[in-house]
Amino acid sequence: MKRYILMAMMLLLGLNTTKGQEVQLLFAGDLMGHGPQHKAALQADGSYNFSPCFRYVKDYIEQADLAVVNLEVTLAGKPYTGYPQFSSPDALIEAAQQAGFDVVQTANNHCMDRGRRGLERTLDVLDTLGLPHLGTYRDAAERDTTYPLMLDVCGIRLALLCYTYGTNGIEVHQPNIVNMIDTAQMAADLRRAHQLQSDFVITLIHWGIEYQTHANHEQEQTACWLLNHGADAVVGGHAHVVQNFTADAQPGNGRFPELVVYSMGNLVSNQRDVNCDGGIMVGLTLTKQDGHTRLSAAEYMPYWVNRGVVDGQYQYYIVPSTDAVRHPDVYQIDGDALRALRLFDTNTRQRLQCPTCDFITERDFYHAAQPSRPRYVWRQIEY
Repeated sequence: MKRYILMAMMLLLGLNTTKGQEVQLLFAGDLMGHGPQHKAALQADGSYNFSPCFRYVKDYIEQADLAVVNLEVTLAGKPYTGYPQFSSPDALIEAAQQAGFDVVQTANNHCMDRGRRGLERTLDVLDTLGLPHLGTYRDAAERDTTYPLMLDVCGIRLALLCYTYGTNGIEVHQPNIVNMIDTAQMAADLRRAHQLQSDFVITLIHWGIEYQTHANHEQEQTACWLLNHGADAVVGGHAHVVQNFTADAQPGNGRFPELVVYSMGNLVSNQRDVNCDGGIMVGLTLTKQDGHTRLSAAEYMPYWVNRGVVDGQYQYYIVPSTDAVRHPDVYQIDGDALRALRLFDTNTRQRLQCPTCDFITERDFYHAAQPSRPRYVWRQIEY
């Protein structure tokens, strides 16, 4: 859980419009729960511990004022299962929350894996933990009163939207709702976001073709449509690999540059094929000055998932790939694992080179202690 600073400090900083307000947001890819991950997290007393997954990136996640993750499993209870119909222990999302994630995206192709019970129990668990979520709903009344997800982050009114291309053919029965990619509904939602006086609108979207390292034409068309209808940035997932991003530095809706991240890859999973064994976290810096909010900077940090021994126990754990290539001994990586790490790091960094995206930088995250920064208080806006 993040350590929030006092409300008085937030107000003091938030009212300083002359200097400008600046907040840092972080987005991560697909949080998976394959069977071997469950086995690795199982403890002698029958409980589960997923905390080692995040030990090397927790500092980076906690530096953000708000961190969002895509939960691509249900929390439907026992029996716990992996692919193709996921149900993970509640401890998975508890560990993610302890690592610093604040908001959970739930609309994806696996959100209906356990039907109505799985969808609703997942929301029950998130509510019990106090984790705001978006994308799936128990009924229309819940969606109408909580969507778009409106958050106040140090005085910046952030609107989050979320959609998926489908649910693997599993029908969504009333009264449950899963946000689907539908232009009529998305247009209405974007209008609603601006009616709620949002300063910045980010659309989270589950789309594309799995394992393709570049976005397809349909993704590009959908992204263009979203930006033209009021989204300020689009952050995507589903491909289980890192895809390219695009940025338009020309004034469009007055909040340039407009950014599209097509896929961040896996946050943690058991997928070991080339390009599937890691992903990127994306950091966005929003600056508000004299009543105007814009995306002032963006960064990405490639990370790789190792399967190895941590604190005497076999585990899956995320490592910042560039630093791990330099210091593999720090992350306890060698042999075939080190070769796979180097291949992932090289492929990912080359893929994300963008000559026209000068404002997007790679975060060079070191294993050494990071300089601390004050965290702003954020809150969900009720309407």
